[in-house]
Amino acid sequence: MTCSPFHCQTDLGAMVPEPCRDSGKWLGRAIRATALAIPLFSAACTTKSELGFATLVNEVPATRAIIVPPPGGPAIVAVLQRSYQNGVSQEIALSTASLTPGQNAFYVSLASGTSPQSEIDDVLNLPSLTQDRIQKEMEDRLPGIEMQTSLVYVQNKYGPFGFATGRSASGDVCLYAWQRIEPNEPAILVPGGIISIRLRMCDAAATQEQLLRSMYGFTISAYYLSGSWNPYGSPPPVPAQLGEIDAPIYPLGLNGAATSVVRERRIRVETSPAPASQVIDKDTVLPSSSPRPSAPATQEPAASPQTGYPVVPPPSPTQ
Repeated sequence: MTCSPFHCQTDLGAMVPEPCRDSGKWLGRAIRATALAIPLFSAACTTKSELGFATLVNEVPATRAIIVPPPGGPAIVAVLQRSYQNGVSQEIALSTASLTPGQNAFYVSLASGTSPQSEIDDVLNLPSLTQDRIQKEMEDRLPGIEMQTSLVYVQNKYGPFGFATGRSASGDVCLYAWQRIEPNEPAILVPGGIISIRLRMCDAAATQEQLLRSMYGFTISAYYLSGSWNPYGSPPPVPAQLGEIDAPIYPLGLNGAATSVVRERRIRVETSPAPASQVIDKDTVLPSSSPRPSAPATQEPAASPQTGYPVVPPPSPTQ
């Protein structure tokens, strides 16, 4: 057999194409490729796809809650968090002892103070407080309950806040409170930031004052490390009389000023003949106010005892 660059000629004179000479090699390669593809195809059919969730809210541990309730409760049940480009928001579910449908919770948002431009919904927007917005929130979180906004000025350690109270159909006392913490000065060249707080709470056995305790006693435990974030503003100045000469500072009640502080370990007793009440300490031994029994008519008056000697009773009349 003779071969040219394109054909092969056998001894019989038949012409065979050149690729036919390596047909055995091509057949072996095809078999090996098929053998490798079959296991890969089988593995792709049997492997489960990873489960995904179409939500931006994640649960975080209770230790990561932005707001910590006051000592004694209510306890934190769960914390749901959503992150934004310019902040974070949380729904802090609280323990609930109520017959009213719904979950007691703190709703808090922290904004860094900047509003980046974004085409998707991942920018935290905290509009200013208005009566219409607050009314809409109460209708969503306390449906069917007529809430009365309080006109009393109140404030906690972070500043003033507002609240409304109402009573549900089941007889529970409900509270809805709101607060916005931000600098009083325009945040152009000074540190800024915003903290928005809402509290929704209903209880079957608590009073309005007891529910307000959660709004007075909570603590904000989160912050941004950036130096441009400070929604609290500058710290208050030190009192002018602190450390000054001729400016005494007394413990509460010792300077003669009238106070309404309840002092412990005090009891109120009525003394005779003074009609007014007297406040004394429990540890003070009071002299007996009952009159001594008079001596019998047949008994002679006893002489005054001398100092330093025991008193001897007089003899009885029968002796």
